[in-house]
Amino acid sequence: MKDKSNQIWYLYKTDLKQLKNDCYNLLQELFIQLGQKPESEMVVILTNTFVDDLATKYASMELEMVKYALNKGLRETDPPVFINVPTWNKFLRDFKKSEQLKRQTNQIEEYSIYKKRLETMGKQLQNREVKKIGNGNNKQT
Repeated sequence: MKDKSNQIWYLYKTDLKQLKNDCYNLLQELFIQLGQKPESEMVVILTNTFVDDLATKYASMELEMVKYALNKGLRETDPPVFINVPTWNKFLRDFKKSEQLKRQTNQIEEYSIYKKRLETMGKQLQNREVKKIGNGNNKQT
């Protein structure tokens, strides 16, 4: 059974304050990637709208999936790009359509591949062996 505790609707229902905080940070991160420095009041207003959009239109998505979709949209869109209601809705809609099409044609979804790659990298880094080379002072003894 799939864990639903990371889905937007669950986060909205159980910890709205944390969801808003996470969304605020996500929007700030997107602005930084674009080299833009909006006033914090503007980001707060956008965050409230963003959270409402997520809760009403993308409630079954996980927050990490939303982040992935927005970053993907940002990188695949020719400039100029602005973070606003039409932009994030386009990025999320396009991502959902793409993932849905892959499911219908029995292809592995892009986000699943991304998550699997992260898990694999984490395991490889966790299990790596660190070897000490030399005596640490670069002198021959």
